[in-house]
Amino acid sequence: MENILYLGGPNIASEIHNMEYANARICGAEKWRKPLAKFLRQPHFIVWDNSDLVTHEVMGGLKNVYLELEWNESATSKSVYSAHCTSEMIFITHLLAEEPEKFSGPLLADTYVTLLKGRNAWYGHMLAKGLISLEMGDSIKGKGMIQGVSAVRAFYELLS
Repeated sequence: MENILYLGGPNIASEIHNMEYANARICGAEKWRKPLAKFLRQPHFIVWDNSDLVTHEVMGGLKNVYLELEWNESATSKSVYSAHCTSEMIFITHLLAEEPEKFSGPLLADTYVTLLKGRNAWYGHMLAKGLISLEMGDSIKGKGMIQGVSAVRAFYELLS
């Protein structure tokens, strides 16, 4: 674990290039993540860092599952759904993490940015509307890899 470093979204390269707001997370050993986070941080590019790689990965996968399952078009139901998901994710984070308070900011930022712009939320909406099907797989032209598909399978297997 000392030599593992994770750097991940939910950023879109064009947003970073165009100096629009974006954020990322770095997890791993302090000797690697602290200098890299400091190097990457910009006023428009927020970089969160945390040592707890396992909790980060579990919660990132769970976020993808939640956002893929959010299909209703009503703004009210989306708000209620996202509030419930966020509450559950914070609760699970408190169960898993050694220092859960350090995950609150990145968890909320990641979830809401992904809810607004993410591929997993888009995928769930398109499935619900019947515009795509599960048989099309998890790599969609113009969207890339939909990580929530494999995350749903992985959580299903884990919970089974």
